[in-house]
Amino acid sequence: MSTAITIDGGASGSGLAPIAITRKSDAAYHTVRRSIVLGFFRQGEALPEQKIARQLGCSQGTVREAFLKLERDGLVDRQGYGGTIVSSTSIEEVAEMAKIRIQIECAGIERSVQSMSPDIFNALDTLTVQMDRATRDSDYYLCSELDRNFHLTLFRQSGLASLEPILIRCQLNVHRFTYHLADDLNSDLDLGDIHRELLKTLKSSTPRQAASVMRSHIEDVLERCAPELGQKARR
Repeated sequence: MSTAITIDGGASGSGLAPIAITRKSDAAYHTVRRSIVLGFFRQGEALPEQKIARQLGCSQGTVREAFLKLERDGLVDRQGYGGTIVSSTSIEEVAEMAKIRIQIECAGIERSVQSMSPDIFNALDTLTVQMDRATRDSDYYLCSELDRNFHLTLFRQSGLASLEPILIRCQLNVHRFTYHLADDLNSDLDLGDIHRELLKTLKSSTPRQAASVMRSHIEDVLERCAPELGQKARR
């Protein structure tokens, strides 16, 4: 049976829709991560274990396990007896993360595009359909998750597994900062169509062309969603 939980939106006072996941530790992780990525929990904000555990109906140990994963993602800083706070970062630092992300994904797609199977293309097509639905539902956290899943599915064909944790950390923090810069979460970005076009182009690309296409895709989407960050990432 799935455990549906929700958490208050931090300083903003905005609540979030429940996440239904079987394991409470996974549910706690995704619920707090969503609050951070969407900006309901702000940089430097304290995340008291006891209060969050009470809101989620779970143990402090479960919340602590979630915090360990969030620390790995670079989304929180755990300070021992000082507690856990949402990590802080600057636009300059996130721009460097965006550059690292682009470098890793371009290196990966050069390898991936040579060995893409029909099953992988079908899986990616399915993700674009899910993007359409998430966009219609204004589920911005799911849009973020599907975007990262799409890019990670491509990257995982490259055989560069040791770079994946770095890539995930960069993707998450770029997405978080993009939401932070937005005036609101409303967007007319056609996420599914953009990724369908990317996929169509990659199918007929050489490795070098694929790297160029991937770079343009990431830079264009970033500049469209967060112009200031996108411009810094291009430098």
